[in-house]
Amino acid sequence: MKRFKWIPLLLLAVFCITACTNEADVIKEPQQVQASFPEDNKVNVASLDMTVGEVTDANKDIPVGDKLGNNKLVKLDVTLKNTTEYGIPIASSTFRILDSSGKYHRNYAMEDELGQIISGGEVLEGMIYFAIPKERTIEKVIYEDTTRSAYQEWRVEK
Repeated sequence: MKRFKWIPLLLLAVFCITACTNEADVIKEPQQVQASFPEDNKVNVASLDMTVGEVTDANKDIPVGDKLGNNKLVKLDVTLKNTTEYGIPIASSTFRILDSSGKYHRNYAMEDELGQIISGGEVLEGMIYFAIPKERTIEKVIYEDTTRSAYQEWRVEK
């Protein structure tokens, strides 16, 4: 009989602990736009229809333990469509940016960024992250895939 008294108490304790540890809904603040591009910026580069979206602040996405020092983290939204019937590999490392001081920056590796094969006819929406000095702005976004002889650049709208 003593064994059965502990089971309801144990279940009640587990229920209370579970109820207390649920996180409250976090209201996301709107992301500050760091750069924008002309609305009709869709281009076809080596069988990929590419569109770049806005560059927004991504400091809240910095992984725990990463330290950017005097840099800020920004993300670029991109939409890609494979116009062929064959798979085309895409990686965030094929993108880079030019900042206001004339320095190029490669992508900042993150878990949820581009890095897969786009099947024929498939549309892919993704993000690419960059760490740039806080006082600088983005002037250009550049896509360059040397294995496919593909190159495209987008200038930031002033």
